[in-house]
Amino acid sequence: MRKNRVQYSKYRDSSLRSAQNDGRRVSNDTTVWRGGRQPARLWSESGQASVFVVLALGLFLLGAIGGAVDIANLWFHRQAAQTAADAACTAGAMDMLLQAEGSASYSWITGKTTDCKGTSNVAPCQYAALNGYNGAGLTAQTPSNKVALSYPTSVSGVTTPPSALAPTPFLQVNITDRVKVFFLGMLSGNKTMDVGAKAVCGLVQAKAPVPIIVLNPTCQHAFQVSGSAQVNIIGGPSRSIQVNSSNTTCASATQNSGCPTISQPGGCPAPSNSAINLCQGGPNFNGSSFGVTGAPGQPDSGFNTQNGGTWSVAAPISDPYAQVPAPSLPALSPTNSAPLSVGSGVNGCPDTSGCVEYQPGLYNHSIIIQNQTAIFDPGIYYIQPTSYPNSAKANCGSPSSCTSGNVTGQCKYDLLLLSGSLVRPSNVTGSGGGTVFYFSGPGGSTGYGSVYIDSNSGKRSVASFPSSNIQCPGGDPVPSQVGLSPSLNGNILLGQCTSKGTYIGAPGESSGGIRGLLFFDDRANNDLHGQPSMQGGGGLLLAGSLYFHNCPGSPSCSPSTDFNAFVQLQGTPSSGTYVLGNITADELVLSGNGSISMALNPNAIYNILKASLLQ
Repeated sequence: MRKNRVQYSKYRDSSLRSAQNDGRRVSNDTTVWRGGRQPARLWSESGQASVFVVLALGLFLLGAIGGAVDIANLWFHRQAAQTAADAACTAGAMDMLLQAEGSASYSWITGKTTDCKGTSNVAPCQYAALNGYNGAGLTAQTPSNKVALSYPTSVSGVTTPPSALAPTPFLQVNITDRVKVFFLGMLSGNKTMDVGAKAVCGLVQAKAPVPIIVLNPTCQHAFQVSGSAQVNIIGGPSRSIQVNSSNTTCASATQNSGCPTISQPGGCPAPSNSAINLCQGGPNFNGSSFGVTGAPGQPDSGFNTQNGGTWSVAAPISDPYAQVPAPSLPALSPTNSAPLSVGSGVNGCPDTSGCVEYQPGLYNHSIIIQNQTAIFDPGIYYIQPTSYPNSAKANCGSPSSCTSGNVTGQCKYDLLLLSGSLVRPSNVTGSGGGTVFYFSGPGGSTGYGSVYIDSNSGKRSVASFPSSNIQCPGGDPVPSQVGLSPSLNGNILLGQCTSKGTYIGAPGESSGGIRGLLFFDDRANNDLHGQPSMQGGGGLLLAGSLYFHNCPGSPSCSPSTDFNAFVQLQGTPSSGTYVLGNITADELVLSGNGSISMALNPNAIYNILKASLLQ
């Protein structure tokens, strides 16, 4: 069969003639059909490709929109799950901190709860639920969620705290959120997709300056300022006082006012009726804060601060001395049987009538000073009486519990400064130029003792003590805001300088010239008759940290049986009561009718446990 279609190059002459006869224009690349006529176009088929293109683009656009909606929904669920995981983990870490401090015991931590399904009284599960994740468990092809808890023994890049401090150091919260999807479901065949979030938190050791810390976790009178006493805090960290009690009735009572609820901060300097004056607290001496774990959330008019200082509900601060061991039992002191008698000026004796001189070591009886001046050589005084005869008792009465807010009743003491007494450091060199008094006792029914300073102590007429001698070599001078005169009278005791002392206090404490522990109660002392009571009398200056904490198994404490140590510190008119260092106690009662000045050093750095969100 012959082809109808021929190329122009083959039939050039005839084709041109035919085209010219038909009146058509022919170009060089024109295809010429035999017979001189081109088939007609099928106009009904034109544009079909465009319809398919538009349809394909429309489907693609709808798919892109549907996918974007699903992906955005998944992203928002992922963010919500992460927020919930962070909140749940942080809440769990706070419980872990409280348990590590002995403030409470949580079965979900010790029992290692692994899932929030059916669990409503566990802090991580409660906070996950508050953020929209009830942890009821995953169900097939329907929106649901799961909240899982696990307890890593280590976290990358984080130093694990000692197991004695934190038996359960870390918590991991995993949230799985099963989300309904639409377009992505058509592609995968599943109506839901899972998104996950993870948070890791726990307890870490942080080095920080610490305030005055009151450790009792439940007592409604854990911190109390009574009578007409005025407490002035100078320097230190931005939070000057921390009360760890979570008692919602009243964790802090000021001026016997019960549980105040109205804040009337006033101006600075503090008015004369201020019970707590933090106007010169903080690292810049221009105002600091008061933190309480429980209540009240606001102070009464007896509280004063400035420049952003606050009274607020705050997380507890752990015992900074939790890992500090008690001093080892030393040999009997050379002066256990009787102190040395030295003349005026000998080894720093300031009394023209002469002094009695004590040397460090073990004392198996109470040290009682009355109507004489005593000087103490540097070192550790381990006082462990075998009994407490009447001569070792003072201020006896009915012992009290924290619920009464009354701390009278002490009458067993290891160190008694009675009327007519006065104490000073000797100028014998060694052991960091200061002393550590460790107060213990026979235990059992005989119990324990502590320190008692009578209101008539410190009034002997002796040579004054240069205030410049308080400064440790290479250390910071006493801040001028404390208001010390160049020459001091009354009772003066100095702790060891941390750069030289054999017993400096908290691990991690600055190695600079800071005075370490001065008074240290046996942690087994839960004897309400044997608690410390110190009064200003003729003047009292204690340079060093005071540590009174009842916790025999430290750092593990029982909130039901421990935390029985309380301190009574009184101010007296016309004489100063100064504590130049940190106070850590289970209960702290500040009373009297004079001022009590406490200077905290921001350079004294301690290791404390801190709850942190880690990942």
